[in-house]
Amino acid sequence: MNEIDVILIYPKTGIDIGATVSPPHSLLTIAAPLHKEGSKVKIIDQRTDADWKAHLIDYLGKNPICVGISSMTGTQIYFGIEAAKIVRSFANGKIPIVWGGPHPSTIPEQTLRSEYADMVCIGEGDETFKELVDALAEKRPLNEVKGIAFKDNGKIVINPSRPLIDVETLLPVPWELIDVEKYIHKDFYIKSSTRSLDIGQTSRGCPFQCGFCSSATIRQRKWRSMSVKKSLENIIGPVKRFNLNAVWIRDDEFYIDRERSHRICEGIVNSGIKIKWYTSGTRVDTFNMFTNEQIEMLKKSGADTLKFGAESGSNRMLDLMKKGIHWEDTIKANLRAKKHGITPAFSFIIGFPTETFDEINQTIDLFIRLKKDNPKAQFEVFGSFTSLPGTPLYDLAIKMGLKPPQTLEGWSDWLCDEYDLEGIKIPWFSYAERKKIGNLAYMSILANGSLNAIRGIKNNFIRFILKSFFSPISSFERFKLKRKWYGFAPELDLARYLRKRFFYRNYKSLE
Repeated sequence: MNEIDVILIYPKTGIDIGATVSPPHSLLTIAAPLHKEGSKVKIIDQRTDADWKAHLIDYLGKNPICVGISSMTGTQIYFGIEAAKIVRSFANGKIPIVWGGPHPSTIPEQTLRSEYADMVCIGEGDETFKELVDALAEKRPLNEVKGIAFKDNGKIVINPSRPLIDVETLLPVPWELIDVEKYIHKDFYIKSSTRSLDIGQTSRGCPFQCGFCSSATIRQRKWRSMSVKKSLENIIGPVKRFNLNAVWIRDDEFYIDRERSHRICEGIVNSGIKIKWYTSGTRVDTFNMFTNEQIEMLKKSGADTLKFGAESGSNRMLDLMKKGIHWEDTIKANLRAKKHGITPAFSFIIGFPTETFDEINQTIDLFIRLKKDNPKAQFEVFGSFTSLPGTPLYDLAIKMGLKPPQTLEGWSDWLCDEYDLEGIKIPWFSYAERKKIGNLAYMSILANGSLNAIRGIKNNFIRFILKSFFSPISSFERFKLKRKWYGFAPELDLARYLRKRFFYRNYKSLE
């Protein structure tokens, strides 16, 4: 008899501090059906569990059916493999290791070539993973399970795909499987919050075709929403249960159906709860189509911050990535948010194939313009473009000289904000140009994101020390960023070294 049926592991991401640490929803959603039927599921979150190795070893001794690992491309693969090595050392390596998440879903065959992978859940795992666990427990043939790939006597088998799930049938988040208090923080954006939590999704998918995003492959460019009633249950329930005063709704596109979002806002108001909230992303063109009445209802319900994907100050780049907007739309949305007292938070990406430094400077100019027009505007990082499997721009990147890793291990340091001095991820730029792009990425982290992340640290003393240390650095880098002084920045080499030492600890490339 199994004392534990399933172990689920969420690896470190590399930037795991304060409010950046959200609940492992990718694991909670696949655990929900198993948990409902009485299976014993243990979740290990490496970001919040300093003794995760000891706990994993303990759980492995209780005869689990399998171990699941969820991973995005990059650092999570490294730490996922670190956990998989421990699993392999038990029971003569007979405990199956199942990978899932964005990276294994987009290149399952390559993932399975690794000695640390036995099976892959492709795409949404809510139904797939439970069927897989049941098949393993009952020793049934795996070729009956839709939506997986697996090894069969050394041969890789990819089963027929599974239709996208009806999100209205999704089970409630099994919060009891984690220590929720570890994920409640002062919010990254909402300055007045003291107890903020990422409560999960009320919809899935995105119908747009942004060239840097893998949603088109994983979600098939289909947007599916829960009913207003179910959405409100998923929002209001955690607020009351955990005494929250702010929430993050992690929908990729919460506002596509503006009537639906309006009714959800009305429901929040009518419920009597008093919260601030925001969602994962807002398109500026969608926001610009909102009526004044709809925006006022957003604000009345507690919508504090709108995260906009500005992406670039170059219309040629916006067209290349098929964003469907121009920088003028972003200017308009920023002014409209200011008018209604809503804080906009903008993200940018630089380093696209064929992009020039004149165009990169146009993105900095847009950043400066947005802040000048609206002093309350917030900013994320200037992310360095990183070509990911399954994204629309992946083929162009290959044509421009990209040579992607050929192993699961090789993707472990495929990071979007690292210096690409070797020209592995953005080979269309020279060494000097790649150094400038890396400088811009780090400069923006220090200028815009560092203090927001520090806000979420619960220990008052540590938070005070870090804020005192980073405040002058943030001001200095913001000063340089506005003047485009990113060509020479030796202090950022030190910042990169310290980040590696602090966040990655014993991290080193697997190849």
